Amino acid sequence: MNIETIRLLYDYTYWAHQKVWNCVLKLDEEQFNRQLNYSWGTIQAQLVHTMSAEWIWFNRMKSVSPSSMIAFEDYPTRETIRTRWDEVEREVRAYVDSLTPDDLMSDFDYQTTGGKSYTNKRLHILLHVVNHGTDHRD
Repeated sequence: MNIETIRLLYDYTYWAHQKVWNCVLKLDEEQFNRQLNYSWGTIQAQLVHTMSAEWIWFNRMKSVSPSSMIAFEDYPTRETIRTRWDEVEREVRAYVDSLTPDDLMSDFDYQTTGGKSYTNKRLHILLHVVNHGTDHRD
């Protein structure tokens, strides 16, 4: 795995996120907030969860271990989610663009929101975040 492939995967991820957003924008409020029998329950919650996962993992890779995920209630509308996710995307892209080939197999330490300490390879988490986004776009 090389850095160019990682950048391509993140380009793809954000291209695919935009495809989902194009569909989300067509939903009415009831559809956006309807309880579903999948994952996080509503489209709103699904979007916030996916955004939050990107945010928390990239903070961890930058040596910041947030004590909680992003709160669903702080992002009740498409506009609030989109504005914050655009910020997250800029941060993710800047981080990915800053990586060197040696960074991919380097370890990083972090704490979970529950306070447990872990060490992971950067490459593994970069791939995990891409796969996580794919799962939640289904």
